[in-house]
Amino acid sequence: MKGHVLDANALYRFLMNQPGADIVEALFKRARDSKTTLLISVINWGEVYYNIARKRGFEVARGFMAQVSLLPLNIISADEPITEAAAQLKAGYGLPYADCFAAAITGKTNILLTADVKDFKKISWLQLLPLPQHKP
Repeated sequence: MKGHVLDANALYRFLMNQPGADIVEALFKRARDSKTTLLISVINWGEVYYNIARKRGFEVARGFMAQVSLLPLNIISADEPITEAAAQLKAGYGLPYADCFAAAITGKTNILLTADVKDFKKISWLQLLPLPQHKP
């Protein structure tokens, strides 16, 4: 199984049961059954945290993120090499900075799960697994 990386909206949609949550859930189940993990950048993890906190409060956000810690999900730190790769992606492709961290940890060998296909399509070598577009 190729590695899968979640961007912030993929994890957020899973937690909020929004369109595409079933796709993310299926990947979590596959990872659990194969004793592997999905990946997310700590920057994207933080993006999910602050969005929940802003909309529902810090206590609720902490509760959701405690649930996240039980999932087969490896939170990747933003060390210097990853941050350098993200900065190069930002400078070269103009993506939102947090999205550049998702792309940086995806690299050329993993698959990025996202609904932001329009932004990420700018990076021709990036492999994407699109989530359905969210209609508010």
